[in-house]
Amino acid sequence: MDNRYLENVIAEMQPFFDENGIKAVDGIYKNDTKAIAVEYSDERQMYVLKVGTIEEDGEYELIEVNAWLFDDTQNAKDAEAVGIDFTNTLKTELGIKTTRSNSLLNAIDLPTASKGGAYNVTTFTKKMLDVFPALKDEYKEHVSVYGNFLYLNFFGEKLVPQIKSVLRENNKKSVKKLFDVFENGYLQGDRDTVNVIVAVIAAACANDDTVKANAIAALGDNKHFIDSLTQFIPVVASNKKLSAALLK
Repeated sequence: MDNRYLENVIAEMQPFFDENGIKAVDGIYKNDTKAIAVEYSDERQMYVLKVGTIEEDGEYELIEVNAWLFDDTQNAKDAEAVGIDFTNTLKTELGIKTTRSNSLLNAIDLPTASKGGAYNVTTFTKKMLDVFPALKDEYKEHVSVYGNFLYLNFFGEKLVPQIKSVLRENNKKSVKKLFDVFENGYLQGDRDTVNVIVAVIAAACANDDTVKANAIAALGDNKHFIDSLTQFIPVVASNKKLSAALLK
């Protein structure tokens, strides 16, 4: 893959560079204290963000601080999301706090179930936010940052750890409440929704035999669901795009 979208990544970051006196010098972006590199690794199929502290003698060592999987299935809009994420990482690296007003967050609507009765990813998201109400603010924050809902990234960062926590604790009431939603979605959801449900549970189970055993037990005699889950767990671990999104 070529770097045809690198300019889109940089364009998304450019206002932040301008605001903070960061200028391009021979392909490296610098201000008085930091050196920054944005690169595409063909071998890893990832955009990589590197940052180094500039010493008094002008020397610095660039260290990778973020990476975003990006292959031939993605486009310019995806590249903009990379730029947004890299900018947020740089704010942390430079000690810049971002505060969003309550009015801005309040203006972001939470997902709702489809009026026509179709069970899609939006419906599943709503039901997960109902199970984990603390994620409602996280959802709004996510949308305010990225401008839209990158559901795999959100689920990987926010939902998968919640699923893992419930299964580790293994409180029967909590597990049943969660898996009732999963099984209903698995039965009624469209193809994308079913794939997402299996993927997030598989991500929670990856590399954790206790969580996996408790998830299988929670599915009871639903052999079809269990087979889908057990077959997908190694896929999550081996698929670059899925593991980058779901395994944090």
